[in-house]
Amino acid sequence: MGLIPDDVIETVRLRSDIVEVVSRHVQLKKKGKYYTGFCPFHQERSPSFTVTPDKQIFHCFGCNAGGNVFKFLMLIENMTFIEAVKTLAQQAGISLPSDESPVEQEKRQKLAQLRHINSLANDYFRNVFKYHNTAARARLYLAERGLSQETLENFQVGFALPNWDSLLKFMNKQGYRPQAVAEAGLALKNENGRYYDRFRERVIFPIWDVTGRVIGFGGRVINDTTPKYLNSPETVLFSKGHLLYGLHLARRSIKEKGYVIIMEGYMDVVTAHRYGITNAVASLGTSLTREQGRLIINYSRNVVIAYDSDAAGVAATLRGLELLQEIGCQVRVVNIPDGKDPDDFLRRHGYQAWENLIEQALSLIEYRLRQAIGNKPVRTVSGKLEVMRQVFPSIAGIKSDIEREESLKIISRFLSSSPEAVTAEFKRFEANLGKKWTNPDNIVKTKHNIIINKENKLNSREKAEIGLLKLVLEDPSIVEIIFSELGEEPFRNTSHKNIFKQFLMILKEPYYQPAKIFNHLKDDEQTLLSQFLTHDIPGENRAQIMKDYLESIHRCNRQERRETLIKEIGDAERSGDHELYGHLWREYIILRGISEAERVGNHDRVDNLLQEYQQFLKTDTWKHPREGSEGAERRN
Repeated sequence: MGLIPDDVIETVRLRSDIVEVVSRHVQLKKKGKYYTGFCPFHQERSPSFTVTPDKQIFHCFGCNAGGNVFKFLMLIENMTFIEAVKTLAQQAGISLPSDESPVEQEKRQKLAQLRHINSLANDYFRNVFKYHNTAARARLYLAERGLSQETLENFQVGFALPNWDSLLKFMNKQGYRPQAVAEAGLALKNENGRYYDRFRERVIFPIWDVTGRVIGFGGRVINDTTPKYLNSPETVLFSKGHLLYGLHLARRSIKEKGYVIIMEGYMDVVTAHRYGITNAVASLGTSLTREQGRLIINYSRNVVIAYDSDAAGVAATLRGLELLQEIGCQVRVVNIPDGKDPDDFLRRHGYQAWENLIEQALSLIEYRLRQAIGNKPVRTVSGKLEVMRQVFPSIAGIKSDIEREESLKIISRFLSSSPEAVTAEFKRFEANLGKKWTNPDNIVKTKHNIIINKENKLNSREKAEIGLLKLVLEDPSIVEIIFSELGEEPFRNTSHKNIFKQFLMILKEPYYQPAKIFNHLKDDEQTLLSQFLTHDIPGENRAQIMKDYLESIHRCNRQERRETLIKEIGDAERSGDHELYGHLWREYIILRGISEAERVGNHDRVDNLLQEYQQFLKTDTWKHPREGSEGAERRN
């Protein structure tokens, strides 16, 4: 892999404000000198994601994801480090030197070719829709559906001619062979080996990624031909389950209005925007995926589902409700009457009627109850228990005690049962559930494979090393004190060693920029560093805190030396080396005395013995096996 010079990488980092970059994906709120929000890398119900502007880092206290602006982009966009640098460089207007290997260059050129083909196809379909006589039916069809010219332009609506090879002929003139068009998902090959257009005689809706680049297409018939809708196949660029139709147009409105509306198809969203409902997106089918859910929570945790009210739409709504609740969203459901979809309802009843539906949107529990009960009242005990059995799993997923209590009250009202009786049934359900159900919060893994809530078992030395690293990262001036007290290699933990090594490297530069350290660390080390940098240590207590950490490491050193001495004393006794035996035994007696004095809290005794030990190390010139005088000096 080619390399980008470090100074160029640092220029890109300095020109890429982490708050601005993160805000494109996460709703952030200013809280003192930090920005906080819901973590995009794991499921949570309260915000634990923190961005620290002055240090240009992010850290999640829930899943331990953390790093600088490059690391964030790598995680959120599933990029390599080099790809993240290139992306931010492009956004910052910074030119990069040629740094690609032949394989990387070929991959980039292939992606660029596919994007260019999609862009050309989009222009072609739009021009056909606007100017071709055959598209007159499509123009009339959409006009009859109330879509304005402005809306059609905004969504770049096009039309595919009925011919078998119209697009292929156009692409051939642009220099693209049929195989390349097929790789972009725009052509198919028949059993005779001949290529033909995938989209024919359909209204075309380009599908964009979140940045607004065309990555695929959807086509809708204007007659009775089936299938009614046809999408691009899965390609290197297009993966239906990882995107939301219209998100790049809706994301600003979603943030302004505070919620997102999820619809099913292109026409629903296009019509919604025509009526001023600009916070609507589509899941491109009836099955909301977890990846789409994660996209949603980057912009809002408040979600309204507005799928069709037919049987397929109801089933999709129930699946979507559970998934969105699981990842921490507050979900409501629009109950569209008469089995209609949003497109039909808006064209018949208009904006205000839609807003009334939004105001009357049902909570997850209310919607589940409506679906379980239907139009008939439930009067029998067995009927009520069956309804509870269907609804209780949703309540079990609610973490807030207040929300649970309110949900149980809703059930009691729907079933005309006492709240006490419903609560008792739910407790029985929970008791049975606990025998066979493991809380997923305790085992869920984040995108970058860090286990949430994993118990962190550290020994005293590791805790002290972490404390010293936090201090020296915050206040580099203490580095000489650390060297003076602990020697040239003060840290034993491998990750701590490497973080400290990289810290020393950037300390030599004119300006201390701790966020730069991340560029030279492994993933687990980046996680540690983000933890260290996110925790501030009060300035007035730092001297005492540092003293405590240093003493803790000294104590560990003395304990380790005592354990080593026991073995060495035994070896000296067995070998008959009485001189060595005497030296070792004297050292052991002093160290044991220090330990006993520390245990009973006799500080004066500790101080006296420490002075005696220092004198012993200075005057006793004996070189212990496997340790020189310098190592012995550091044992104190």
